[in-house]
Amino acid sequence: MKNYLSAGELARLACTTKRTIHFYDELGILKPVKVDSNGYRKYAQEQVLDYQRILLLTTLGVYLKEIEKYLKKQGDLSALFFEKKALIKQQIEDLKFSLDSLERYSLNLEINRTMVDPKIKVVKPFYIYYIERKGPYSKIGDYCVELGTMLDKKGNKFVSLAIFEDQTYQPKETLIKVAIIANKNMIVRSEYKDEVKYMKFNPGKVITYTHNGSGSLLSLFWKELEKYCRLNKLNVRRKTPAFEIYRKVNQDLSKQFFEIYLPII
Repeated sequence: MKNYLSAGELARLACTTKRTIHFYDELGILKPVKVDSNGYRKYAQEQVLDYQRILLLTTLGVYLKEIEKYLKKQGDLSALFFEKKALIKQQIEDLKFSLDSLERYSLNLEINRTMVDPKIKVVKPFYIYYIERKGPYSKIGDYCVELGTMLDKKGNKFVSLAIFEDQTYQPKETLIKVAIIANKNMIVRSEYKDEVKYMKFNPGKVITYTHNGSGSLLSLFWKELEKYCRLNKLNVRRKTPAFEIYRKVNQDLSKQFFEIYLPII
């Protein structure tokens, strides 16, 4: 007669709880080899190793419904480990980026009571192609893509921006000039000549902050920049448009850079 283990014995040998063993049974992942006439679950001693495999895979983030195939040796563990190693490395990089960002924001708060560390400079005039759109801030990315389809010979490194005539916070709907910084080769496609405009944009003296990270946080940093101006008694030119430049846009948030510009006197 085989030397079976009860659910409690299996739990003790596996350094877990009887409730966990029952949970995995109910999921069909760690089934007892038999159930006696009194309804008690009986497990083989080798199933301690099965539990440890489950623990390893759940620690690696494998979904419970996928674990069974690895217990039955139907899954390629080498391929799984290679995939998870790349994922964990990326998670480490993401956490390091988040930590660096928090340390930077904390230092700024300590120094100037805002999360930003802006610079004052004079921006020389530059030329842009633009379209006007009325909509939410969340659609700016779509508007930039739309404008990109209206231009030829713009190159792979063109830079987009958004200009806000009204500086008040209007996330639901506002009038936006969505633009691309012009270069000498850029051409407006013939079917859009009446819609795409060309102009010289002259921001002048501004206070600017570069945000490295998610574009969905830009409104927050606009408010921090305005707070910085109030705290430092800097007068904002309300009748001059504020604008933001999307210097680098990337799927990797740590490689994204956005510049926000507030005109000052």
